[in-house]
Amino acid sequence: MTKRSGTLPVRLVLASAIAGCVPLTAQGQTQTPAAAAEKTGGGMAPARDPDIAVQEEFDAARQRGTVEAWELFIARHPDHPLATTARQELQRLTGP
Repeated sequence: MTKRSGTLPVRLVLASAIAGCVPLTAQGQTQTPAAAAEKTGGGMAPARDPDIAVQEEFDAARQRGTVEAWELFIARHPDHPLATTARQELQRLTGP
């Protein structure tokens, strides 16, 4: 594979895109998302609210309604306020 001056090999670019890797500069060096955003004039996307992700996991456990689903939720989020409800649901399924 030959490399033209100032360009990246197509395979490297595709592999980076497919893997969701950190963007590369024309010299093949890694570039942080902040630096990439700065160069393109765009800002970084705001971080996702972690409580939304936990709520989605809780909803998925409720939809499955299995002992395994509730145990997994509790194991992943033992100190979250929804863990209390998850423990009650688990208790309901497993009995006294």
